[in-house]
Parts: sequence; C-alpha cells; structure tokens
Amino acid sequence: MSDIEKPNSSERTNLAKRSAYASLGVLLSRFSGVFRSQVVNAVFGASTRLDAFNVALRFPSVLRDLFAEGALSSAFTKELVEAQGRGHNTVRSLVAVVSGFFLCVTLLISLLGAVFAQPIVAAVTSESFHARGGFVLAVDCFRILVFYLPIAMLSALAMSLLGNRGQTFRATIASAFFNVGTIAGALSGGTLAQVFALDPVLGLAYGTLAGGLLQFFYQLTPLVRDGLFPWPCFSPKEWWARPELRSMLLMMAPRAVSQGALSLALFVNTHFATAAGEGAITYITNAQVIILVPVGLFGVAASFASLPMLAQAVQERDSKRLGVLLSDSLAGAVWLSWLSLLAFATLAVPFCVGLLEHGKVTALDSVQNAVAVCAYAIGMVFNSGSKVLMQGFFALNDVRRSVINAFIYLSLNATLSALLAPRLGIIGLGLSNSISAAIDFVFNWYFLNRVASHRDLALDALHGSAGRRLRTQLLCLGTSAFVIGIVGVFLAKNAWLPEAQLWGILGTGRFTHALLWLVVLGGIWGTVAAVLLWFWGPENLRRFLKRGLSRFFPGN
Repeated sequence: MSDIEKPNSSERTNLAKRSAYASLGVLLSRFSGVFRSQVVNAVFGASTRLDAFNVALRFPSVLRDLFAEGALSSAFTKELVEAQGRGHNTVRSLVAVVSGFFLCVTLLISLLGAVFAQPIVAAVTSESFHARGGFVLAVDCFRILVFYLPIAMLSALAMSLLGNRGQTFRATIASAFFNVGTIAGALSGGTLAQVFALDPVLGLAYGTLAGGLLQFFYQLTPLVRDGLFPWPCFSPKEWWARPELRSMLLMMAPRAVSQGALSLALFVNTHFATAAGEGAITYITNAQVIILVPVGLFGVAASFASLPMLAQAVQERDSKRLGVLLSDSLAGAVWLSWLSLLAFATLAVPFCVGLLEHGKVTALDSVQNAVAVCAYAIGMVFNSGSKVLMQGFFALNDVRRSVINAFIYLSLNATLSALLAPRLGIIGLGLSNSISAAIDFVFNWYFLNRVASHRDLALDALHGSAGRRLRTQLLCLGTSAFVIGIVGVFLAKNAWLPEAQLWGILGTGRFTHALLWLVVLGGIWGTVAAVLLWFWGPENLRRFLKRGLSRFFPGN
C-alpha cells in the first residue's frame, strides 16, 4: 500500500467507526421517538387535540433542526476544529462566547413567539381546523413549546463538542431523554387536567419542554467535568471582539435564509394538512417520526460523524481524501435509505398496526399512517443524501449555493402542494415533498462539485469511472424510489384495508396477523436486500455484509 493510500484507508476506517457509534446512538434515540409516538397516539388518538399539539410543535422543530442538525452545529464544529490547535483555554472562551450570544438570540425569538403566537398559528392553519376547535389549543401549546428553542441551541453546541471529542454515541443518543420527557408528559396529562383544570394536551407540551432539558443535561455532564462548557458570556463587547463568532454568523447566514425558505414550505404544508381533515397532520407527523429512524441512522449519523474529517481534509488541501470520504458517506446513506423505503412499501401497514394501533388508534388510522409513511418515505432517499452533501459545503466554508436550492425547493413545494394536496390529500403532500427533495439533492450535488473545483479541490472520487458508477447508481435508486413509494401507497389503500383477505390468511387476531406478516415479509425483504447489496451495493456496505455473513457461515 502506498503512502498516499494509507491516510485514506485510515480515515475511512476511522469514519466507519465514528459513523457506527453515531448510528447506534441515533438508532436507539429514534426508536425511543417511535415509542414516544406509540404512547402519545394511544393516549390521544388521531384527534383535533393531538393535531393542535403537532401544529404547535412544527415551528420549534424546524428551528431545532436548524440548530441541532444544521447551520449552528456545523459552523461551530468548523471553528472548534481550528480553535483546538490554539489550546484548551481558547476552546473554553469560544464556547462561552458562542453559547452566550445564541442563548440571548433564541430567548428573544421565544419571547416574540409567545407574544405573537395567535397570528403565527393562524397563518399556518386552515378554517376547518379553527372550526374543529384546534386553534385555541394550538396557540396554548405554541406558547409553551416555543421556549424549547434556547434549550435546543445549547444542546447543539454540546452535541458538536461531544462529536469533536469522538463521543458520537453520547452525542446522538441524548435525544432519547427528550422522548422520555414527552412520554411522561403524555401520561401525566390527565392528572394535570384534574389538578390545574388544564387541557391534557398541555401536559404533553410541558413534558416536551422538560425532555429537552433532560437531553441537554445528559450531554453537558462530561463536558462540565472536563472543563469544556463554561458559564455563557453575555457581554456584547466580547461578542464583537471574537472573529470566530463573526465567521460563524457569515457561514450561517445563507443556511439561515435557506432554512427560512424551508420553514415557509413547512408552513404551507401545515395549512394544507390541517385542511385535509381531522387526524391528517397527526398521520403525517407519525410518518415523519418513523421515517426519521433511517434518515437519522443513515443520513444524520453519517454526516455528523464525517464533518470533522471533511474539515480537516479541506484544511490539509487533500482533495483525494475529501472525495473518498464524501463518496463513501453518500453511497452508504442513499443505499440504506433506499432499502428502508423498500421495507416501508412492503411492511408499512402491518408495522403501523403493530406499533401504533393501540388505545384510541383505529384500523383505518393504521392505513392512513401507512399511506403517509410510503408517500413521505420517497423523499428520505434524497434527504439522506443531501444531509451528507451539505457537510461538504460546510467543510469548504461555502453554503451560499444552498440559498438558491432552498428557494427552488420552496417554490416547487408550495406549487406542488397547492396543486396536489386538494386532489390527493396526504399523498399529494408526500409527493410534493419528495419531488422537491429530489431536485434539491441534484442541485446540491451540482453546486458542491463546482465549489470544490473553484477551490482547486477536484473531488476525484465523484468523477472518473468510480464517479460514473456512483452517479448511475444514484440515478437508478432515485428513479425507482418514486415507483416503490407509489406501489406502497397503492398496497396500503387496497391490499391492506381492514376487511381485506390478507388479514385472514395467517390465523386469528389482527395484532397477531401483523406480527406474522412482519416476520414473513421481513424475511423476504432481508433476503432481497442482501442480494442487492452483495452484487450492486457500495464497497463499504458489501464488506460489512460479508463480515456479517462470515459469522453465520464461517466456512465461506
């Protein structure tokens, strides 16, 4: 092995190790999120009350994604990598300044949100939602949940510090504590209603806020112990004197503008979702929670683990290593997301029956949940890939192109939602989201290559014969994703209806049927997935598959 190849091999092994720990943490935290949805749906059902909570949660959730998995976290990680070379005190000072500045900003946003809660909620909800009595509840929940923003900001900084120290498991599993708080809020809502004469759904909102605090304190413990998270600095003079903060703001500005466009798109979708009837926004929210498992596992985890290495490769002007790391992360994320989509299309209804059909959730609710999962899961293939590509933009210190992408996404999403949602309801919203995500991915790919070329960092691994193979696979996976998702919707609406004969083939009892179908169809899916990866999958996934099979068949 040549000297040029050794660093690449070492980096790829280190990336795989960090990604594995991050993936394990994300997997456990996302599963806790699915369990949270199970409990919340069982307590409240697909009702106007739960719709109101989900409407209120959308605004802080968007900004949480911006901080925890977006601009702040990525910009801070880049500055943190550079500050480490100047000593421990420099890192402490940077953390104090950044946390103090953004804590003040997010608290101000929260206060303004609480004051203007009524016009904000009114702007994103429909008249039919108001007529069902959801508006007042949504406003009350919004005034509580908007104060999750400063907690999310602090968690984002702690997550970056942990990830930079290689503690990717602790960084990514921390959101499980957020889900614990939400579950406790759902279960204590009835008590809250009796003692304080409040609606039970407000207990869910307070529990969500408490869960955010639990998440942050879990992340904070080792950082305080090692002296890496000092008391925030609230001095504007100190803020102004730090060039790192100004650099972060300049880096975040394009992403903030683009995220604003994405927020507008979400608000447009919220309006159409609340107009689609009682329970529609709850079905969509359930689908997004389920889909977040593979997106977080294969997209967020890969991008989170890779950013420090990508930033270092850019600093060292190593274009070959940069291209290889991006190629490995991208191929793995897209392939695994595509296989997850195939599983959802096959198993969505029995999965939703086994997971969500408890308490107040009905058989028809399970069908609608599955329809939403299949329609929205198409976009997760492209969203996972875009999350990896965005880390390339951050490593190259250029995210201006994402502004163009975001406004294209907004225009397409809003236009397609207006055209498709009135005719197709949840399916139309899912398709509009997926088509927009696909085009956003294409633009991210194109602009990332251009930015790298302008910096004299040609991404060789994305070109040449290896690049052509990667592009061909991405094209095939992306095109077939729409076919698979639409087939999944058709099966959910026709083959898996409560009165369908499929529920009488394997025995008695709807829940038992669901588990048996999961075993049978899951086995078929696992075999197909293994064959596809063995012959056509990316090299890193083939190696993982071969190691797994060698444990069961040591002679081969």
